[in-house]
Amino acid sequence: MSQKYASYDAATRAITGYYDDAIGMPPQDVQFVRLTAAQFREMLDGPATGKQPSIDADGNPVLLDPPAPTGDALAELKRAERNAAITASDWIVARHQDELALAGAITLTADQYAALLAYRKALRDLPELAEWPNVDFPAVPDFVTAM
Repeated sequence: MSQKYASYDAATRAITGYYDDAIGMPPQDVQFVRLTAAQFREMLDGPATGKQPSIDADGNPVLLDPPAPTGDALAELKRAERNAAITASDWIVARHQDELALAGAITLTADQYAALLAYRKALRDLPELAEWPNVDFPAVPDFVTAM
């Protein structure tokens, strides 16, 4: 049976690659540790469960929880979620505008359209709140979720 190895970044101790001596040894200029077959499988499976393969202070392979996202990362995720919510209602606004332009029957009442516009404005205004990105989204109007 071949020997498995994990190379790692000496500064962060994060595992950067895997090697099998049946195929080739790690390069001379990298830090590496030997892995048992069980450790090798555990390190490979770790990312699928959200864990980060790393090397502890004693040189043993371990799976760590990822670091908490920074404030900027949280804001970016929240902004993407907010943008998706706006995009999800674009078609309703476009349909209503088309119906008005064609002077035919309209699907939304004036009150519903005003509620939809207010909802979208509230979404756009979220980043201006002092609590951003730790904010709750406004409730989607009931008629939108019924469509």
